[in-house]
Amino acid sequence: MRPSSLHDRGFTLLEVMIASALGVIVLTTGLVVGTQMQKRALFEEQMMTAQVTGRAVKELLTLDVSRAGTGMGNTPISFNTNDERSAITVWATPDLKTGVGTTLGADATFEPPPAGFPASDALQLYWGDTNGMITLAPCTSLSRVREEDATTGVTFCTRTSPPTALVDTTNPTLAVLASGGNKKACPVLVDSVQQAGAKLVIKAATAPVPRSDVCASTLQWTKASGDIENWVALRLSGAAYRVNWKGGIPTLEYRAPNQTAWSVLSRDVERLIVREGVVNLSNAQNQLDWYPGDNTAAPAVPHPAISQCDVAKYTSGACKTDDLSSTGTALPAPTTPAEVIQRLRQRVRELEVTLVIRTRRVNRDADTTGTDEEGLAKDGYSRRRYTFRVAARNMTVGLQRPAPVTP
Repeated sequence: MRPSSLHDRGFTLLEVMIASALGVIVLTTGLVVGTQMQKRALFEEQMMTAQVTGRAVKELLTLDVSRAGTGMGNTPISFNTNDERSAITVWATPDLKTGVGTTLGADATFEPPPAGFPASDALQLYWGDTNGMITLAPCTSLSRVREEDATTGVTFCTRTSPPTALVDTTNPTLAVLASGGNKKACPVLVDSVQQAGAKLVIKAATAPVPRSDVCASTLQWTKASGDIENWVALRLSGAAYRVNWKGGIPTLEYRAPNQTAWSVLSRDVERLIVREGVVNLSNAQNQLDWYPGDNTAAPAVPHPAISQCDVAKYTSGACKTDDLSSTGTALPAPTTPAEVIQRLRQRVRELEVTLVIRTRRVNRDADTTGTDEEGLAKDGYSRRRYTFRVAARNMTVGLQRPAPVTP
């Protein structure tokens, strides 16, 4: 037998154990680094998604706000007795579960944010669709555009051969009748358009149409001496926005006019904040007063949100801009909160919208001590704030002021 040599000898048990330990360390380090890189990539992807969502929602809101008041300007819309709405309405942190103080109604599916999270504002917009717009005209031998027929019911007279694009052939069309004067706009359900008879037929099967006492009055449709009236019928469009925390996930939701169901727009928007810029018609060149915000004129009282204004705040100067009528004469002081709010909403010329966007998933490796840029306790979510201003261009066209005498 040949004697053994060092070249023929294998690894010792100690060498194998050391090599195995080193291999495990290298493999573990690689796995940890890979996992961290994967988490970081996922987190960065969430941030990109949130930023894209913020830009998309911004574009949608900008488009809708810029359309608010089309065909109507800042004219109040009389949906029902004691239910007058503006083309732009903002409610400050409302309780939409009960719907108290809003025209959005109660909704059992709505949930406010949990304790420690600020509530969102709600926004409602209306505009008229000019596609298929019909111009009304005085009826034969009458000084008004509305008449009642024993057979067809309530009808409105139009110009010769009115277009039929306004009417939905399957369902009654929700439309709004708006005047170029100081009279209030009236929503109606259009049943049909009679081209030969130049008539707009209103559906009145389920409820009185027009619904409000103002719109049902013959004075609303009778042209008095000196009145400037250019009545038109437009398909009523619009949008309402809110943030719902149902299921513990903040969700930006949307609802169209005359609809009961809310649709999901985004699950990345944690908060919606809206401020209203109000013009002073006695000096329209001044900068806007922002509600809520600091008052730029004396007395230096901070403005609340317009939806929170009342007679006491009007008297203190917190909810007061000017008191001029359509003729430039002084108006009497308002006597109800609704009157104060209506005057201010007719003067809204710009909105400042803030969206707080957060990632959908929590980063469990993030620092959770202290507060984030929103003033909330750090919880592993990353947030971004988008603030932008949109001019309500259709609200600046007429600069309508309250009439000195309600028709």
